[in-house]
Amino acid sequence: MKKILVMLLEYGFIIAAMVALVAFVGLPPGKGIDLQRQPTPLIPKLVQGTEPWDKDLRLPTQSDRIVHYTMNVKLNVKTNIISGTETLEWKNTTGKPQQDFPFHLYHNAWKNNRSTFAKESGYQLGRLGPDRHDYGYTNVKSIKVVDVKGETDITNSFHYIQPDDSNADDQTVCQVHSAKPVPNNQSITFRIEFETKQPLPVARTGAIRDYHFVGQWFPKIGVWWKNAWNCHQFHATTEFFADYGVYDVKITIPQGYVIGATGGVPKSIEQNKDSTATYNFYQEDVHDFAWVTSPDLVPTVRKFRHVSMEEGERPDRHHPLKEVTVILLTQPQHDNMIDRYFTATFNALRYYGEWYGEYPYDAITVVDPAMGSSTGGMEYPTLFTGGANRYSPTEASSPEGVTVHECGHQWWYGMVGNNEFEEAWLDEGFNTYSTDRVMNTAWPPFNPSRYFFGGPGAGSYVGIPYVVREIPSSRLGAGNSELRRYGKNDVMARSGWEYYQTYGLNSYTKPAMTLVTLEGYLGEEMMYRVMRTYHHRYRFKHPTSEDFIRTVNEVSGKNMSWLFANSWYSSNLFDYSIDRVNNRRIPPPTGVFSLNGKQSEPAPTTKTYECEVVVKREGEAIAPVDILVVFKDGSIRREGWDGQYRWKKFIYYTDSPVSYAIVDPEHKLAMDVNCNNNSKAVRDPGYRSLAARKYASKWMFWVQNYLEFAAF
Repeated sequence: MKKILVMLLEYGFIIAAMVALVAFVGLPPGKGIDLQRQPTPLIPKLVQGTEPWDKDLRLPTQSDRIVHYTMNVKLNVKTNIISGTETLEWKNTTGKPQQDFPFHLYHNAWKNNRSTFAKESGYQLGRLGPDRHDYGYTNVKSIKVVDVKGETDITNSFHYIQPDDSNADDQTVCQVHSAKPVPNNQSITFRIEFETKQPLPVARTGAIRDYHFVGQWFPKIGVWWKNAWNCHQFHATTEFFADYGVYDVKITIPQGYVIGATGGVPKSIEQNKDSTATYNFYQEDVHDFAWVTSPDLVPTVRKFRHVSMEEGERPDRHHPLKEVTVILLTQPQHDNMIDRYFTATFNALRYYGEWYGEYPYDAITVVDPAMGSSTGGMEYPTLFTGGANRYSPTEASSPEGVTVHECGHQWWYGMVGNNEFEEAWLDEGFNTYSTDRVMNTAWPPFNPSRYFFGGPGAGSYVGIPYVVREIPSSRLGAGNSELRRYGKNDVMARSGWEYYQTYGLNSYTKPAMTLVTLEGYLGEEMMYRVMRTYHHRYRFKHPTSEDFIRTVNEVSGKNMSWLFANSWYSSNLFDYSIDRVNNRRIPPPTGVFSLNGKQSEPAPTTKTYECEVVVKREGEAIAPVDILVVFKDGSIRREGWDGQYRWKKFIYYTDSPVSYAIVDPEHKLAMDVNCNNNSKAVRDPGYRSLAARKYASKWMFWVQNYLEFAAF
């Protein structure tokens, strides 16, 4: 029985090999057809006028400064507890008296596994487990209102609220009630005594060994927005939202610890008798404050300058930029990454500054996070974290990619302060689009890389790198595959915690691809004008999606609302295809030709072929598309279609048949989820593709090896 089974298997493989052999030997190579995108753009380049188009754009010199935080805190590196006081002056610009004030207490998300953050994470908080000392919290010990008459203790009014869900165990938002209302255009001053316990690193903050990254660590007042308090709980897939103002912060740490913080260069440093040092950081016109400290950090300081026009730079886009002190804090083992960090930061400061508006602050701090800290790739005002592998090859975009992206958040999130809880795409999506532009402008193409035999590092995996040098990194990565797989799950325009499996897609990839698509339809020059105008108009403000769409339509002079209706406000997908290309040779006339019974001559046949091209809308999202039709004799026809109905047929009478047709030949519709069906070619009789020969030869190779193994 075994011999029969082996014989059947061998005969089966022999038959398969014979089929492959016939396919391989009998396939003529055929004549190839060029299906590459045609270089002729449909959108003409804008003609530059005698005066700069942006001569009337003005960047604001300062924010509304609704908040003024003065803090004096001390870090106990043994207990990982930060304790001290916070004095907050809040200015009422709401247009009405206010008496109830909500505050964020973000660190309470890591207090236990019953917080909303934990429940949305499957009742897990990263590495936090049974050891209660690994958890974090923020305790408000007292809160008082200070005025010219003295202090009024309102601690008894302190209570937790849950504005987003009914989870009574969530303590990430609290509220207090003042003794009397604060009139419009008046201010109230709170004096808060608090302590924050840092957790083992989770959600890109925390302490590990002697490395402390401190973010979202103090009681932070909510934002009066759209005629109501906006103070959401801390969710597993949301970030932050706060008003602009002034931060004056004193931090006491052990002597010998290196510190970096919002504000960059400390105003003063005081050496204390108890072997501690107090650093005073000050920064205006920001909406948050973060810091990092460790004795292992190695500081390097360089100056960014961009004044003179450089080679290849367009004169109409050259803008002299402010000098910036760049402070890099690296891990000791990453000394070989220093130049790459600085190059990436300088490129981000230059291109974001020239495209959108100059960086307004004196300094920026770049943090190379500690191994195992899970704090890589995070942004705060004037400070951000990168992430590197000592053995990262120069062909791989690490640390360049993360550095440009997080530095770029100074523009999208930092200076244009959208609501990250409700419209995360306005910073993450805009910054993903901008990062992609910088990476493609400042460097030759990088190559994809993978790391083997490593483990989790400072936010990414580390190990032995392998670079796929034969393939350049694609623009915006695998965005189309994400759209194909998850795009129908959610409408993009909803709060971050309401998505199902699509926070990353709808906050980063889809909005970025929408902007690439918008650039395709408007042209690069007009897109530059749109983005620059939007940033200038909403720096130090809290814009919405509607504000951006209004800017697009105003600056471009076109109504592009259809694009956002079909992308941001819809879960429908774009997919246009060439469904059919058919060349029919026109036969000679036969049959009866008459006029009311009298014989007549048929109309003369002047062309040889009737050619038919059918374009289909396979997806539910609608966009106007272009069609390129190329004939055998090299002539071309360009067509436009509004894309509304399910299909459109184009008929041509010619002496040369259609060779191939492409829908969206310039790939303006970057959100098309299936580019494989965007073209169709007419092959000569007997044509077989080289791909068939390739796979037939591979099949024969493995069959031959199997037969040799079986014979052995």
